[in-house]
Amino acid sequence: MAGILDYMRWRGDLSFEQYHFNSLDAALLASIIYLPADPSAIGHTLTEVAQTLKELDSFQPQMHGETGVEVNLIPYAPRIGRIEILDWVNRREKTPHPLQFTAGAFRITKDTILLAYQGTDSSMIGWQEDMHMNFMPEIYGQNVAAEYLSEIALRFPNDKIYLVGHSKGGNFAQYALATASPAIQDRVLKAYSFDGPGFYPRVFNDSGFKRARNKMKTYLPESSVIGTMLDHPEPVLIVKSIYPMKQQHDVRRWSVGRDSFVLAAGLSNGARILRHALIHFNHTIPENKRGEMIAAVFDAFENSNINDVSQLTANKLLGTYRLSRILMSLDPATRSLITSMFNDIWNTYRANANLPFIDGEFQHYPKSNDSRKAPVFFQFYDRNTPNLLIPHSNKH
Repeated sequence: MAGILDYMRWRGDLSFEQYHFNSLDAALLASIIYLPADPSAIGHTLTEVAQTLKELDSFQPQMHGETGVEVNLIPYAPRIGRIEILDWVNRREKTPHPLQFTAGAFRITKDTILLAYQGTDSSMIGWQEDMHMNFMPEIYGQNVAAEYLSEIALRFPNDKIYLVGHSKGGNFAQYALATASPAIQDRVLKAYSFDGPGFYPRVFNDSGFKRARNKMKTYLPESSVIGTMLDHPEPVLIVKSIYPMKQQHDVRRWSVGRDSFVLAAGLSNGARILRHALIHFNHTIPENKRGEMIAAVFDAFENSNINDVSQLTANKLLGTYRLSRILMSLDPATRSLITSMFNDIWNTYRANANLPFIDGEFQHYPKSNDSRKAPVFFQFYDRNTPNLLIPHSNKH
């Protein structure tokens, strides 16, 4: 089935004046923000960036996969290629908090700009930040994202704004909108999240989030893992993908029709069971214990000079050896906690793997593909509030 790279071939010759901006354009820019550009790209078009990357020796390994196809297509799709880069920022920080932050601002039309937030890269700092997001209602990077929106909105005071992001970047885009001033919220047209983790009730029960919720739109693949980690009170759509579960996180592998995503019947049983297992784990281990465990693990990575996930995955045998050395370097209590964590998630998954979701608490577990018709998620992370989320109307 076709994907957003095929959409570039189909619609890439049409300007935004000829054909309106849509969710597939948002997904493309949420993907393009992963390209290894830097502030020197400011003032250039995406075509110029793509042509530069194609000539870089360091980029050649990426030219053999979907990223290579994407880069090759940009100059032949003026709808995307003519987009001007207004800003680009890269930040990697260990203190005061782990931060892996890349974002860019782009000129879409004469009176509309778009901010794109990158998701997690392969750096250990990025993965540590992701782990924090799983048990902390708010993280440092979300505030950086909010500040970035305020800064760009001030620099371009007369423009309407789109916000987009994939994975963690989608969470950042919607958090930035939720915490923005009412004046900035009113300028934002839509905040798109593609398989981004949701939020804790502390965030989405805030008045700013409630005010902006109907400007948020989240897309999850049918076998989502990252996107099902937390709750989604905002409008959600579930998208078809023909790829295996572990490959569906890449938005370029989602199915599209002419100019929109193809909706799935709903979340797959695998995604629903895994979500329940992760929630069970989060309710089992206290927040401070999870924080101590994550801090210890990433300190061990740093002490072993492991700075990138590729050091564990590029060579399976060497990666396994390095990981085992790191785990053995941890104190017994931390090592035991990690073991029990994985055992808990696996046992919960296995215990529910054959349930048809028709008995007990599972009978109301949502499977809808459209939160306008039925809630895609319940508030599992807040035991003191009603389970059922009332869907809000939202135009496709």
